[in-house]
Amino acid sequence: MQYVVQWATILSPIIAVVIAWWTSRNSAKDTEKKLTALEVSTAKQVESIKDLQAQQIEASIKQVELEIEKYLILAKSAKQEWVGINEINNSGMSLAQFKEIEKQKFQEQKPERDYQLYNEFIKKLEIIKQGLETHKNKLY
Repeated sequence: MQYVVQWATILSPIIAVVIAWWTSRNSAKDTEKKLTALEVSTAKQVESIKDLQAQQIEASIKQVELEIEKYLILAKSAKQEWVGINEINNSGMSLAQFKEIEKQKFQEQKPERDYQLYNEFIKKLEIIKQGLETHKNKLY
């Protein structure tokens, strides 16, 4: 029995050191695996953020394009009005009644001109919408 106690006394510190070394080694491997996984995850998150920023910029560009188109249509409409009224006023006819009839006819044609401009705008909006849907489908 005395030999068992002596051997236990001698071996217990050695066993404790071996267990500590083994635990430390496994802990280091686990930590290394976790760090590697964290680096990969961080890289994916950075790429996702970059993609999101690119999409937000693209959406902003589309919004600006939409505003540009809107104001181009308003400018076309204003130019049509301006040119039409100038043509009537500079027609060389001295009859005020004739000028008034032409102005009235021009005003009556305004809804048709507006309709054509708005249809043009709608077509451009459809193109922008298709582009956005294509981007959306690429995401999913």
